[in-house]
Amino acid sequence: MAKRHKQPEYSAAERALIAELDLGDRTMIPIRSLVDCSLVRLFWEDWRRSDARDPMWIATPGDHDENELHRVDGWPEYGDGTVERKWSRRARLWMSWFSIDAWHVCDWLVNAVSDGEQWLWNLDDAGHPRKLTKCGNLQRLVHEATKGLRQRNAEVARQIVLGPNDERFMHDLGVGHTLVRLCSRAALRKEGTLMHHCIGQGSYDDFLDDPDVVLASVRDPDGDPLATLEVRGGYIRQFRARANAEPSEAVKDLVAGAADTFGWQDWRDRPGYRADNQDYGPEAVVILRDLPPPRRRG
Repeated sequence: MAKRHKQPEYSAAERALIAELDLGDRTMIPIRSLVDCSLVRLFWEDWRRSDARDPMWIATPGDHDENELHRVDGWPEYGDGTVERKWSRRARLWMSWFSIDAWHVCDWLVNAVSDGEQWLWNLDDAGHPRKLTKCGNLQRLVHEATKGLRQRNAEVARQIVLGPNDERFMHDLGVGHTLVRLCSRAALRKEGTLMHHCIGQGSYDDFLDDPDVVLASVRDPDGDPLATLEVRGGYIRQFRARANAEPSEAVKDLVAGAADTFGWQDWRDRPGYRADNQDYGPEAVVILRDLPPPRRRG
C-alpha cells in the first residue's frame, strides 16, 4: 500500500471511488482501511493496466452489452482540475460496470467488522488482512465475499422474527407475487440478511422515517424475497436481487407493472442529473430501462 500512496494520483483515485461507492459515513468509516486495500487497490491496478495500453481511451469491458470507447484522460485541454476530473470519470465508469460486485464486497466487509471475524487479524507485512491482499482481481474478491456471507446470513435470518407492523403490503404483482414495504429496522435487517446485501446494516435506517423514500421487497408466493427496491422521491435508485445481482427478466416484468402504477421513474430522469454522467448507469435501475418510453415517465 505504501508504494501506491507515493503515486501522486493515488489519493485522487481513492477519493473518487469512495465517493462513487456512496455508502455514507456510518457504513464506510469502520471499513475504510479494508476498502482501501481491496477495492481501491484493484481499481487502481485495473487503471494502471489500462493506461499501459491507452491512457486516453478505454473500451467497455467485453462482458457488457455496450461496445463503446470512453475518454478517460480528464480532458486536459479544459484546464485546471484534470486529475480530479480524470479519476471522477474513471470511478463512474468502473462503478457502472462493476457496482454490483463492489457493493457485495462492501457488504461482506461490514459484516466481518461487525462480527469481529478472525481473518481481520491475520495481517501481512504492511498490516493489511491477507484474505484481502491475496485477491489479485475483483472476481476473486467477490468469491471470498460470497463464501463469507453465505453461512452467516442463513443463521442470522433464522433468529429474526417479524411482527405485524414490520412490513406492509403495497401491491399485487400477479401470479401470487407481492410487493411489500419494509417498515422497521428488523424488517431491513432480515431482508438484507436473506438477500445478502447492505440494506440491513444501518445505513438505510434513517430512511424509514422519510416519506419520500420507499424500501420494498418483491416476494414470491411463499413469502420469500426475490428482489429489493429503493425508491427516492419517486425515482428508482436501486433494484437488486440476491447478492446485489440483477433481477431475472420474470421479476423485472412483474415489478414493471408496479412502477407504472406508482409512477416511479428512472433515477437518471431526476432533476439535476448531469448530462456528462449519461454513460454512468444508475446504481440499479433495471425495470424502467426495458419499458417503452411512454411508460418510463409514468
